[in-house]
This record gives sequence, structure tokens and C-alpha cells, in this order.
Amino acid sequence: MAKKDIFAERQKIEQYAQAWFDRTDDRVPFQAFSDQHEKISTGAEMLDVIRRKIKVQKRYRLWRNVAAAAVVLMIAGIFGYRAYFTAKPSLADPTWVTYIAGKGEFKRIILPDSSIVHLRPGAKLVIAKPFIQKNRQVKLEQGEVYFEVSHDPLHPFLVNAGKITTTVLGTKFIINNDPLFADIKVALLSGKVAVSTANAKLGILSPNQQLSFNRSDETVKLQNSTAYQAENWLKGEYLLEDVSLKSFAKTFGDVFSMEVRFAQKALEDLPISIQFSLTDNPKTILDQLRLIHGIHYQIKDKEVVL
Repeated sequence: MAKKDIFAERQKIEQYAQAWFDRTDDRVPFQAFSDQHEKISTGAEMLDVIRRKIKVQKRYRLWRNVAAAAVVLMIAGIFGYRAYFTAKPSLADPTWVTYIAGKGEFKRIILPDSSIVHLRPGAKLVIAKPFIQKNRQVKLEQGEVYFEVSHDPLHPFLVNAGKITTTVLGTKFIINNDPLFADIKVALLSGKVAVSTANAKLGILSPNQQLSFNRSDETVKLQNSTAYQAENWLKGEYLLEDVSLKSFAKTFGDVFSMEVRFAQKALEDLPISIQFSLTDNPKTILDQLRLIHGIHYQIKDKEVVL
């Protein structure tokens, strides 16, 4: 019934419109509104309709943009998730962990591959993290270190010390990279090691051999040496051959937790060869200096003046 009433009303409106159109003369200027009030009222209704349509279209565009952004984020998330779980650790840019042995400190470190590293006082060692990549990398930035390297032919063990690199698969050796020493020294106790620079191979060591690399002129000396024995080294025995008195003073100070000063700067460059042990009395060692160079010393608390 309601549908019939709506249909009849629509027909009636169409008839009124047709009659109005038939009475309109095309030659007379067109007046669609009977007065100014009707004109304003009709314009307001039309503007309201237009605004509602614009609002609907804007809402549609907004939701369309939001949906598009959501799709983009979802795709990016999927690729990011897959990349995170499939990516391998970077071999070019590892992070590094630093170990330092302070004055009087003999430090022992067990690496992730079960290799053991012994640091003498004053040594600074830097370990790559993750440690086991294509290679096993460490940097001896200063001091003297004894390495007991676990055998792993698939992951060579590399020690960078200044300009030289020592490469091993599994062995025992000592490196001394004291910045006050003229040479960087590599002494092999067992197995075999290869020593090289970025541009050249310096040599392959056999047990009881020592390679010395001069920092200034980059000359190499390879010689037999039985001075380094693991047992003696680990007990804190030192053998300083033809070093400056300044170098001796630093080593002596690191071992016995003392500060060494020179009353005269000229004393720093005097050469000396000396052997001593951690268990020795510091005064006994300083007495040797007096015998060798006639140098007098004074000890006050933890300070030595030469």
C-alpha cells in the first residue's frame, strides 16, 4: 500500500513539472524562483547536499589511503621478518670486546672455541664478537700474551699485532707487542704458525723458533730460541734482551705494581739485557741495574726513582 502511495506522489510531481515547463517561454529570461526567499532557501539546500557528497568522498579516500598504507606495512613486515631470520652475521664488521691486564695482574681468558689466552700485566687484547666466523680473530694491541689455541682447521685463528698477522690452526705460541720494544716478537712452542704482513709472507715457524719484526724498517729476523718455555712463562719469568731502560722500567712497573720515574731523561735510552722473575725481590732486580750501569735508585712506597 505504501509503495502505491509513493508511486502516485511521484507521478503527481512529474505532472506539475511538465506543466511548468510547457508554460515557460524560451524567449523570456528564465526565472526559476518565485521570490528571493525561495532562491536563497533552495541554494542552501543544494549546498548542503554538495557538502554531504564531498564529505562521503573524502571519507572514502581516507579509508582507501589507510588500507593502502596497511598493505604496504604488512608487506614490509613480512620481508623484514624473513630477512631477520635468514640473514647471516656480517663477516666484515664484527664488534670487539676488550680485555686488559692491569698492573700486577696476570689474566687468564677462555675463548668461545675453548682456546686459552694468558695476559701478562700491561697487555691489551681485543676479541671479535661473534668470535667464530670465517676466521677466529683477535688483536693484540699491546703487551705480551701466551696463546693455547684449540685445533680447528675450518676456522683459522688470526692474531693481529701491529703490522703483522700470525695465522694458526691450533698450537701454542707467545707474541710480544710492547710498544716500547723495537721489535714485535712471535715465539712458537709447539705446532706451526705463519707470520705475514698485508703485503708479504714473513715466515713459517717451527717449534722453538722466534720471529722478530722491526717496527721502523720492517726487517725480519728468524732464529732458533729455547728461551721461551711455557712453564717458565706462566710462572712469571722475564727475559729482556737489548731493550731500553725505559722499556725495562715499564715492564718492571707493570709486574710489581710500581711507578718508575727517571731523575735524568738521558737514562731512558740506556740499553740493558736482564732476566728476572715475579717471585724476585724488586730491590734485587734494581741492584742489577746498579751493577750494570752504576744507576742508583730510591724506593718510596710504590714509586721508584732512578
